[in-house]
Amino acid sequence: MSQTPIPKRINQWLAAYHLGNLSPAWIQLEKGAELVQSVGGAWACYFDNKPAMKADISTYCDVLQGMLPIHEPFELPHMQLMDNQYTDIIALEDETCDWLLFLDVTHSVLELQRYQQAANELHLLKDQLDRTLSRHIGQEIAQLALNGDIQLNTDGERKTISTLFVDIRGFTNYNEKVDAQEVMNTLNAYMHEMLGSILDNHGIIDKIMGDGIMAIFGIASSENYHVEDAFQAGLTIQKRVQTLNGQREKNQQEVLGVGVGIATGDAVLGILGSHERRAFTVIGKHVNLAARLESNARAGEILVDKTTLLALNHTPQHHIVNLELKGIGKVDVCVIKLN
Repeated sequence: MSQTPIPKRINQWLAAYHLGNLSPAWIQLEKGAELVQSVGGAWACYFDNKPAMKADISTYCDVLQGMLPIHEPFELPHMQLMDNQYTDIIALEDETCDWLLFLDVTHSVLELQRYQQAANELHLLKDQLDRTLSRHIGQEIAQLALNGDIQLNTDGERKTISTLFVDIRGFTNYNEKVDAQEVMNTLNAYMHEMLGSILDNHGIIDKIMGDGIMAIFGIASSENYHVEDAFQAGLTIQKRVQTLNGQREKNQQEVLGVGVGIATGDAVLGILGSHERRAFTVIGKHVNLAARLESNARAGEILVDKTTLLALNHTPQHHIVNLELKGIGKVDVCVIKLN
């Protein structure tokens, strides 16, 4: 669909209105030369003295040195010819002469500078907020909060999530009989496999408790349903620990197993603490259930509740046991173990 041309009168008015606010001045130059033929407009806005006829314009305007004569049209934006003033210089060609147009763009440049200053201050404020949040609640949770994925307040946000607990079996006994440096090296080796498995499957590390980890799924962005991510994280943990143990056996190092517990349900995500110290936390019945499942899982096992099992796309090979869980009571639990 073709546009209706702007009427000539309107075009003239728009041009006059726009240029009138820019204090235009113009200098006519000899064709292919730098010599002034005439000066018009608000020249006093740009020069201390009016350029003289037949004078070299470069002697009045340093920024034009080396730019003349005009071989093709050009523009020099935001030139500072006078203190606290910004000028656009536009060079134009005509058949019999050349032209220099001077426009006062101080207002728009100062506005742009104010916007840039505000943007810089906002960026610094965001960095400060990011550092503050990271210090109190951890970098991952802080970034999710800044992205708007979760709401951080004392009221909390209700959300359906999956929670995973994992703990190294036999670590306390190992700790008592081995040198402290070796204990630290061993703990880091197993932690590396467990943490990597969780993060690779879109989990968020909520807490590291000695030789155990609490992770939550359903907050970080993922293409998968959070139950799938949590279960895949549990499987990956057991597989990577199995591989690590194979390497440790070859090196004649003691091997340790891990137990995993996963449960799914509603939870409240929020901030606990005072102004001096705040911490992100997740509260819900299924969180306690996941912790109890982990404490009952033997090395190499993944214990999940029925809610988690039924939400999986493919039912893994498992068997059901009825366990008496502390503070919860008797619960049917699904036990998955690597072959």
